[in-house]
Amino acid sequence: MNKELLMVFLPGISWMLFALGGTQISDKIKGWKGWRRYILPFVYFLFCLSVGYVWKAFGVVGIAIGVYTLGYGIKKPYWYKFLVGLGYGLISVPIGLSWWNLVTVLGFISLFKLSNTKLTANMFVWKICEGFFGLFVGIELAYILMGNGLIW
Repeated sequence: MNKELLMVFLPGISWMLFALGGTQISDKIKGWKGWRRYILPFVYFLFCLSVGYVWKAFGVVGIAIGVYTLGYGIKKPYWYKFLVGLGYGLISVPIGLSWWNLVTVLGFISLFKLSNTKLTANMFVWKICEGFFGLFVGIELAYILMGNGLIW
């Protein structure tokens, strides 16, 4: 797959599956966490394989499943949410790091705070935040799979 298509498809699929795997989708359709916790990491695995990272793909999928199964509900303290966001920013570590890892962490905690602040909660509805969480990780991973990592 060429680099531009990788940057289009992986973040887009990541947005969609992450949002589907979250809260209830509609009055008749429940959200199923398996989309985010298991199907999305498998998609990451396939993308890693497609660019030649065979063994490192197992590390990516393992970290993704591990951090995607962590809860970060409203009752969790912000230090814990920050650690979850840090975990999202480390999904690509088996392959490499870039500035997008930092954007993922900061984006996660910022969107979480904006969605829970009275003044901005109506703009940052939860389904949008869920989609952005997936988007950030998708960009992080795609950027590194394109060969733009800073380390490794």
